[in-house]
Amino acid sequence: MNVPAPEVMAHHQGADYLDCLGRLHRALAPRRYLEIGVWRGESLALAEAESLAIDPDFRLDRDVLAGKPACHLFACTSDDFFARRDPLALLGGPVDFAFLDGMHRFEFLLRDIINAEHVCHGRSVIALHDCLPIDPRITNRDQNPDLRRDAVVPGWWAGDVWKVAVLLRRYRPELRLLALDAPPTGLLLVTGLDPASRRLEDNYEAMVADMMDVDLAAFGTARLFDLLAPRPTALLDDPAALAAALFP
Repeated sequence: MNVPAPEVMAHHQGADYLDCLGRLHRALAPRRYLEIGVWRGESLALAEAESLAIDPDFRLDRDVLAGKPACHLFACTSDDFFARRDPLALLGGPVDFAFLDGMHRFEFLLRDIINAEHVCHGRSVIALHDCLPIDPRITNRDQNPDLRRDAVVPGWWAGDVWKVAVLLRRYRPELRLLALDAPPTGLLLVTGLDPASRRLEDNYEAMVADMMDVDLAAFGTARLFDLLAPRPTALLDDPAALAAALFP
């Protein structure tokens, strides 16, 4: 039986996601920054705010402290961190900007969003990586490289965090989702946050059950792009347009 070829979208045409994060730091000028999933420290090094970074297995290969008034590093899972620590006390106030790029499975990212939103404020921005993959073959829950050998971006593993965008549209329609065409797998900005909301945790089990067995090939890559309608990363160079897109 012939297996149909996966639905693949054109490569993202905007600036690289790290370049976009750097522009966001400059545009937002956050005082307090949260990052989950640090690895070598490429994205953490971009921050100049007081920073809180969480990763169970840091592999830092650069100076992530330069330019920061303080940088708190916690070598643990994000679940363990939020169960035992108070980010508000560590940072002296709510988070202005967060980048969530931890375990590439959607149920983990959902929990990270829940925990991050509770320590943000109404004008905070949460950035999510890997939510706009162009090829279903890089969205397996298994990181096995053999599963993505024929992918158009075979070196990348996005996991199935794309499902989070679908679930946020479904369960938190009041949130603003701004998708950017940042290679290789997009950048999704979430605003309109409500730190007092419990809608995500109250529906967490239902959300996981809704999407656990859904794969991108069946959902449709083009359908995901239609849902999120990614915009050019050049938007980051226009402060007024960016502010209007994030906080309409």
